[in-house]
Amino acid sequence: MAREVRCGDERLGHVIDARFVVRGAVEGSLAEAQLVGLVVGPKRRMSVLGYERAEQDRPALLNWFFGRRQRESFLVDWDDVASVDGDAVELREGFTRWSSRLR
Repeated sequence: MAREVRCGDERLGHVIDARFVVRGAVEGSLAEAQLVGLVVGPKRRMSVLGYERAEQDRPALLNWFFGRRQRESFLVDWDDVASVDGDAVELREGFTRWSSRLR
């Protein structure tokens, strides 16, 4: 089940994805991944399995479908997360909404 995202008394949606960056590679092992943010879907609880991340490798119909499905989703920096408690994520006041689409 997706965690609900709130800021104060305002319900913003649910966590539908997480964004990581990969920092360098250690020879003989996997690179270190660092959590940098959460993608919040105001209307949907389900992820689209990463299909919203890159448009150039899919047919136009899939781009349209996944773009419409997640058009109101946004990315929140991990630094803007005040707490994760039970089934809810609380954001700090004044958090920034970033585009969730990767180019």
